[in-house]
Amino acid sequence: MDSHARSRRKALKVAVGALCKEVGFGMAEESALETLTEMLQSLITETGKSTKAYTELCGRTEVLVTDVITALIDQGINVESIPAHAARQNKSVFIPPGQSLPQPVQRVLSAGEKQNHPAYIPDHLPPFPDPHTYIRTESHKQPVSEYQLIREKAASYKRDTERALTRYVAKTGFTQSLFKDDTSSFPLIAVQQNPHPYLMALLPKDHDLDTLEPTDIPNIKQNDGIPSRSDDSESGQNKTDSSEADSIDNPYLLPIKMPRYKKIKLI
Repeated sequence: MDSHARSRRKALKVAVGALCKEVGFGMAEESALETLTEMLQSLITETGKSTKAYTELCGRTEVLVTDVITALIDQGINVESIPAHAARQNKSVFIPPGQSLPQPVQRVLSAGEKQNHPAYIPDHLPPFPDPHTYIRTESHKQPVSEYQLIREKAASYKRDTERALTRYVAKTGFTQSLFKDDTSSFPLIAVQQNPHPYLMALLPKDHDLDTLEPTDIPNIKQNDGIPSRSDDSESGQNKTDSSEADSIDNPYLLPIKMPRYKKIKLI
């Protein structure tokens, strides 16, 4: 006999002793109490079996009061006398000994809220565990591969970058305000006027000059607007210089091409 069976047997024995005291007995032998306890246990067992049989016969899993009443009537018990027996005046009441309340156990790894039992699960069954134990959770974030999300993310990044640069220029440079009274609200980048804006397109930039080597710019000698005469050996060098000049992307850095003069024969 296990511990649960012994505890139930002891509770039945105490109930039998209380009934004997209510009737008027002052003491009882151990064998008499054991016999009465065995009879009470047999009655409860047969009532439970009959109740289960009537419940399954009706195609149900939950026991109703009518099933218990039918099982008691089948065993020859007067059901109408039960309310009067429960309302008797000299019944014994057993107060359970004081027990200390169990301390709540702190769950360190609890995540989420536990779900309640659905309607088809009885309440006496243990509750559901934490949701993370039976719900699939991804341990990594899936990469975004949708075209629309990528475009939105790129546009948001570009907008934030432009906004940050605008604020930086507004704080470090000259600014203008929409309102004359309040200069701190809605600052705008001041427009710098240039008297000769076309020079910005004609003059070479610094990064263009850094990419060129000193040998890339040919040295052309001029004498009062007329090119100097050179030997035929220098013509080959001019051809190589022109071929190197053709590789320059900026047209404003190309060397000057002087026209060739033809000799006029005098008659």
